[in-house]
Formats: sequence, structure tokens, C-alpha cells
Amino acid sequence: MNDYDKTKAQLVHEITELRKRYAALEKTARECKQLETEIQDAREYAENIVETVREPLVVLNYDLKILTANHSFYDTFKVTPDETIGYFIYDLGNRQWDIPKLRVLFEEILPHDTVFNGYEVEHDFLDIGRKTILLNARQIFREDIGSHIILLAMEDITERKVAEERISEVIRQQQAILDNIPNMAWLKDRKGRYVAVNDPFSKAFGLTPEDLAGKSDYDIYPPERADKYREDFKNVMATGTRTYFEESIVDREGKIQYVEKIETPIFNDSGVAIGIIGIAHDVTSRKEVEVRLRHDSTHDMLTGLYNRAFFDGELERLAHGRMFPVSIVMADVNGLKTVNDTLGHEAGDDLIRLAARIILRVFRAKDIVARIGGDEFAVLLPGTAATVAEEAVGRIVNCPEITTGQVSIAFGIASAENKDQLAKALKLSDERMYRDKSDQKD
Repeated sequence: MNDYDKTKAQLVHEITELRKRYAALEKTARECKQLETEIQDAREYAENIVETVREPLVVLNYDLKILTANHSFYDTFKVTPDETIGYFIYDLGNRQWDIPKLRVLFEEILPHDTVFNGYEVEHDFLDIGRKTILLNARQIFREDIGSHIILLAMEDITERKVAEERISEVIRQQQAILDNIPNMAWLKDRKGRYVAVNDPFSKAFGLTPEDLAGKSDYDIYPPERADKYREDFKNVMATGTRTYFEESIVDREGKIQYVEKIETPIFNDSGVAIGIIGIAHDVTSRKEVEVRLRHDSTHDMLTGLYNRAFFDGELERLAHGRMFPVSIVMADVNGLKTVNDTLGHEAGDDLIRLAARIILRVFRAKDIVARIGGDEFAVLLPGTAATVAEEAVGRIVNCPEITTGQVSIAFGIASAENKDQLAKALKLSDERMYRDKSDQKD
């Protein structure tokens, strides 16, 4: 091959190589253009996503320069895109963002944890004042392009923190009010859960007020009582009126405790009941006094039997009832004046008490046994024929205390078949008693 042919062949080879290189460059250019297009599409896609986030959001590169931010960020922190894009996060707004806690997040936390949520920052911003911001940060690595980006989402929780502080203050005030109530006191929400209780309430269960918050009646009371308290609560909430309750409770020692409870609904601004405040007062001492007074008003102090007033009231009640026949027994202690005159009134009182015990023990619990005078007794036997009353009196007459002469008692018995005969039976039993008394004296 001559030199011309060699030169021609070399030129052809070089041209072929150049064409190959040009084709490779064209391919690379197309790939670069395609990659650029993909990057642009990805950026637009990411920016669209950023813009859909309601809370402020910025995207930073690994050097902490801002790549993009959404409108919420600009609106919240009163800055423009020209003052933001391409700047270091710390340089924003005359270095308002040079916050020590933010540096800790970026420089100490994120290098080790690629995701961090709920990072609270409180800071005084020159343009917008003091703010409490909750930061959520996520570090993303794009392996295909070897790039790091950081997504930083911000939630302005200033108003929420203020509201929480106000709520805490209200709760503290409520607790202070409850703790200054000497009786058991509590607050319930609309679902019947305890919001707050005072010390007397919590001590009754051996718990702290904090332990009882959030619990329901079913968490602290037996099921039967919890059912009742649930119904009481529902009634107060439904009627919207202050309601009084009285109840008796048997404590661990078996003693009866009487409680007076007042529950008052709490309303919101719309007039809807949102809970109740309750106060419970131990009225056991008062109830015991009332029971004693009631007992004293109906019973004879010397014998413990019913007194004349109670007897007359029961007689009137039986007159309007349907428990006929009604038998009446009248009794009178013989020789009481002689005992008083010779042995003294204390001995006379002992004689009356002895007669009361003898008479009481032969009659039924439903029978009314009363002392109606100094030495006089009367018994009402509802739904009882005269023969039954006679048998009872017969047992008294044959008891040891009478047969041995410790006491002597005269009796009179009569029976009424209806209310019209009741007054006559009372008079007749009294007459028969005096006749028996006269016969015993003779």
C-alpha cells in the first residue's frame, strides 16, 4: 500500500472515531438534557408539594442554604423570596434565625438522626414578636446525584401554648377553689369523668387528686353505687338544674354514714351543659340528732315504749285503714301510789319499767305498745281479733313477775270490726280495765 492509501485509510479511521465521539457527545448531551429536565420536573414537583403544606416549610441544601420555601413561610415570618432563597438559614431577617436551639438541631441532632419531630423552639423575632415554634426536620440523601437536602417544617404553636397556659391557670384556680371547700367536692366533664377533686374527696379513696383525674364512678365505686351516681349525673345534665340528693352509706366498719349531695350543672357560652360541680356533706351527726329527736317525740322517756301522742296518731291512722278487726288492750299498774308514798318515786319508776317489759314481750313487733299515762298502758293490735288479744293478756297474767306478786296489773280488752266501732272499743277496753282493777282490789 502506498503512502496515499495509508493516509486515506488513516483519515477514514479518524473520521469514524470522530463520528463515534460526536455520537457519544450527542448521547451525553441528550442524557444531560434529559437529566436536567428530570431535575427540573422533580424540583417543580417538590415545590408543588411544598406549596400544598399548610404550615411554613423550607428546603435547605447540605450547607443550610435555602433552596425553596412555601407561601406560608413568607406570610408567617414576613419575608420575601428575594430575602430568602439562597441565603443561609441563620442569616434570614438580619440574623433573626441565628437561634441557639436551631443550631443544636442542625449541627448536633440531624447528623445522627435523619428524622426529628416535635423540636420546640421559643424565640423573640424582631418583626413578628415572641413565637413558640414546633420544628419537624427530615434529612434526605439523593444517591443518584449525591446530594443532601433538609426539609424543615414549622408549626406556630404560640396561640396553643397560650391557650394551654390559660387552661392550666383555670385548672389551678379550680383546684384552689375546690381545696378551700371543707367538704368533698369534685368537677366532672360532660362524659361523667372527674376533671378535678379536692383533698377530702381524694383522701376518702386513699389517692391523690391527680390519680383520680380522668376516672369515672365505675373506676372508684362498687357497681351498684356507680350505677346510681351515673343516673344522678345524667339527670342533672338532662334537666340543667341544681339537684339535691340524700343517701346513707355503710362504711368499712359497718357504720352508717348519711350524706347530703348537691350537684350543679356547668354551662358553656351557648347554654349547653358541659359538666357538673358536686359537693357532698357528711350529715351523719345531724341525722343522728334528728333520729334521737324523732324517737324522743314518739317515745316515753321512762320505759322506751311509744308515748300518748304516737298512740293517738296510730289510732287515727288505723281508723282510716283496712286492718280490721283492731283489738285494744288497756292496762293499769295496781298500787303505784302506795309504792311511791312508802318506797319513793324511784321505786315507783322501777315498778313502771317492770310492767312495761312484761307487757312488751308478749306482743308482736307490729303491735303498738304505749305508755299513755303515769301508770296506764295501751296496746293496739291491728288485724287482730279479741281472742288473740285475750291470749296475749293471759300470758302476762300467768308470767312469774305477776304470779309471785312483784307487780299487779289490771287489763281491759275490746275489739272493733270497723272504724265506726273504734272509739267505742277504746272506751269499752278502758271501762273493762277499771272494772278489773276494782275486782282485784276487792
